[in-house]
Amino acid sequence: MAYAGVLLPLLILAQSYTLIRERHFFAGTALHETPTCSAYDEEGRLFIGGYALPTAADLPDGWLVSLSVQGKVLWRLTLGGLGPERITDLALDDSVVYFCGSSGSALNHPEELPLERRSDYWVGAVHKQTGHLLWQARWGSPLLDEALSLCLTAYHGLLVVGYTWGVPESTMQATIFLLNTVTGEVRERRVWGPTPSLLRKIRPISGTGLYACIGEQGYKPVIGALDYTGQIIWRTVLQRYPLPSALYALHGSTEGQIWVGGRYGTRWCLLALEPTAGRVIREYIWPESSPAGALLALNEGAEGVLFAIGWIFSTTLQSPEQKGGEDIWLVAFAKEGKVLWERGFGGPQDERGVALLALPSGLGLIAAKANRFSEHPANADSWVLLLKQVPCSEIPLTLRTDAPSFREKAGKPIRFWVEVPAEYSLSKVVWDFGDGSTAEGLEVSHIYGMTGTYTVRPTCYIPYGCPGGIDLPPILLRITRP
Repeated sequence: MAYAGVLLPLLILAQSYTLIRERHFFAGTALHETPTCSAYDEEGRLFIGGYALPTAADLPDGWLVSLSVQGKVLWRLTLGGLGPERITDLALDDSVVYFCGSSGSALNHPEELPLERRSDYWVGAVHKQTGHLLWQARWGSPLLDEALSLCLTAYHGLLVVGYTWGVPESTMQATIFLLNTVTGEVRERRVWGPTPSLLRKIRPISGTGLYACIGEQGYKPVIGALDYTGQIIWRTVLQRYPLPSALYALHGSTEGQIWVGGRYGTRWCLLALEPTAGRVIREYIWPESSPAGALLALNEGAEGVLFAIGWIFSTTLQSPEQKGGEDIWLVAFAKEGKVLWERGFGGPQDERGVALLALPSGLGLIAAKANRFSEHPANADSWVLLLKQVPCSEIPLTLRTDAPSFREKAGKPIRFWVEVPAEYSLSKVVWDFGDGSTAEGLEVSHIYGMTGTYTVRPTCYIPYGCPGGIDLPPILLRITRP
């Protein structure tokens, strides 16, 4: 799928590495667990949050698990009461993992409200090493409230964003809270302003002291910036986006740009904004012919490569890696926004990529995926895929030929191929036979008509990275008389 709608000229950036599968595992149990968020700390621990159900017909409980990168479960928590609970976002500091979401177990609802529709703001803190719950706070109104995202401020506070249903209008209203990180006490409460609105994600903007947030306002996508108290500094409403457009992904790059993504109608979209006033500086929209889907998460890898993950849906398979239904879809962008490559993961069931983690060795992918590989019946689960970063110069490719001792007679066909380890794949190989002729193919045959010494040079292309191709060391082939 190609993108469209570029607002600025783009520079070509070569990605000098590829990503290969290093390890994958499921992080859940025999329950039905659905991941919604994830985080990674400097000590090599993965944290995945979401919700769990004993059976598909039950109400959910908040679910939080800590794992090593080898897939070992360090601790696991299921949090909740009689009502529905869901964890929607995580934030980490040195010793605590903070979570937010919604809880239906508080006492702020009229008795006639059905249990499954009860929802209050819910924020908590868990010790990173032990999994011990340090505190949790629930608050809200008699109507629906939900904390959707949170981040730590530079002044030991938690900024929490979400929505409430206002009274008496019964209209969705975006909300902003500042909490004490030690007790969970609400220090400040602010409302976004125009309704209907909600705020779905908040993240720090590098080098500015501000915090970017995304959501919807008046049924249109909106991006804003807050200070450390939750005061609104600026907001940008994307007026021309058609329904049902929405923003789900937010990332503050190391260079200070704000990257956001989601869907434009039913297509993927990616935008970049400058941080001081929220001006859109780049915009990328997949064409109408692309499969329907949504971009759900963004993160930054080595060399400033921006990775995006989400899902696509197509009734017509357009790639060997599409399996039908909803498929996990991963895209790599140069820091100027040029699409470098796209690929799918998964199987025949509906699957969604929900989070991306920048790891020292490469990239971590968290997805909602059915677990069909345990002794239990198939159940919703959290799938972790670790992709290892390998420099293009270190990919172990070997040129082979069936010419004995690199000598052959003129007029006789000679086969050439490239040996590739199982964890790699080649999209094409271009051959220069040194006699003015070339060919393309993973395995080729060539006939030399004249005697002499010829240099055979293959250039290998891999699907995901190293866009300029990899030139293998050439071989010298001596052709003798028939």
